[in-house]
Amino acid sequence: MKTNFKINDKLRSAFLIAGYVLVAATVLTLMSFAAKRNHELICKGVVVNIEDENVKGFIDRSDIMEIVRSKGKKIIGNKVADINTFMLEKIIDANPHVLKAEVYSTIDGWVHIDVQQRTPIVRIINSKGENFYIDNQGKFMPLSEKYSEPVMVASGQIAEGLVQQKLGLDVNGLPLPDDSLGKLPMLSQVFLLAEHLKRDSSWDAMFEQIYVDENGEIELIPRLGNNYILLGNIANLDEKLNLLLNLYRQGFPATGWDQYESINLKFKGQVVCKKKNVKLS
Repeated sequence: MKTNFKINDKLRSAFLIAGYVLVAATVLTLMSFAAKRNHELICKGVVVNIEDENVKGFIDRSDIMEIVRSKGKKIIGNKVADINTFMLEKIIDANPHVLKAEVYSTIDGWVHIDVQQRTPIVRIINSKGENFYIDNQGKFMPLSEKYSEPVMVASGQIAEGLVQQKLGLDVNGLPLPDDSLGKLPMLSQVFLLAEHLKRDSSWDAMFEQIYVDENGEIELIPRLGNNYILLGNIANLDEKLNLLLNLYRQGFPATGWDQYESINLKFKGQVVCKKKNVKLS
């Protein structure tokens, strides 16, 4: 009886091994057929998907296809296996309005191009007359002839320009201590101020412009009224904005805000309002 069990165990093991070999052979054969089919697969067309296309219009499908064509990269009608998707991504990524591109093919013969556009935070008009955006990654963007992003405008005595290409600031890093912010280069301060205001819908709606005066001090220009807010620099920014908020809520309802030429917040813990000159007739 023991011998019969040993023989049966050996037969069972042999059948199992044979089954595994057969399954493996079948899988390899199918993979070989699939690989051969994919190698011969012809690209039927290109699908371009642009994130936030209905919100931002820096780039569209025709622009993407023109970028590809301008580099002599024919896609439709070529074998899918011969299309270098990695190289296409690099070509599209080089466009200054593109944050990231992803290119891939599907088994039905279509090439897909997914594109993320850059997100501007502030528009700069510097002292040299250069006009450009800074995006939320701290990188500079040229303006577009086909679309204008509705963001805060910063102008005045800003020396830094397009040649710099990006901020000397890790915008994704840890927040800097408040007392260090006022020592940053002017363009970095302008960017951080615009970013801070954009995060608060009330402040974003209230102000339309950041201006750097001849003394290198930062002013905020409201959308309404004929006055300005002097920040000096962005050190202790939250404290300054809280003082301004209290002034709008508690001070101006009693005195009226349109009679003031400027609101000075540059001195720590103080608000100094300068009245407009009233000409007597």
